[in-house]
Order: sequence, then structure tokens, then C-alpha cells
Amino acid sequence: MTRLVAASKGGLVYHGEDARIEFAGRRIFMVHDPHYAHALACTGDWDLVCCGHDHRASIGKVRRVRGGTTWLINPDTVAGIGAPPTYVLGNLARMEFSVATLESGGA
Repeated sequence: MTRLVAASKGGLVYHGEDARIEFAGRRIFMVHDPHYAHALACTGDWDLVCCGHDHRASIGKVRRVRGGTTWLINPDTVAGIGAPPTYVLGNLARMEFSVATLESGGA
């Protein structure tokens, strides 16, 4: 990863094991492990938490320990491992999300 980031000359950023970003006025946390993601969603510190690992698409809300909810999203298998590749398309202004399948273009 370090070599890819260096070769990109600023085009890529490696965040490490997880990423904490603010985008479109939303606090977003991203991590591979779904259990870790669920725990972070419960804190109430994030508007949106994204995870992966278990290859099960899901879009839902998790109750925060101090009230309210946080979106928890798993796009399923972005790399297409064992199933067609999927991703989540979201509108952060409206906090609306949907799972989509990447259709192969064929050769």
C-alpha cells in the first residue's frame, strides 16, 4: 500500500486499518471488520460507519448509546469474490443509500 500511495504522487491516501473522514459535512468512519464497525456506530460519534469482511450487503441504522441512530453500511463484495461485485451508492445530503450490482461489460 505504501508503494501505491507513493507512486500516486498525492492521488491516493492510505489511512491504515481504519479511516476517519469528514465528507459533505458528515462524519464517516470506515473499517473492514463488521463487529468493530457496529461498536463504533453505537458510540454516536459518527453519522455513517462503513465496513466489509463478511460479504453480506446491508444498509441499516444502529441505536446509539446516548440516543439516536447511526447508519451502518456494508457494500458486500466490492471485489466480486464468490459473487458479482456490489457497491453502495449514497446521497449524503439526504442520507439515502442503495446497494447496486456492478454489471460485467464482457470482452
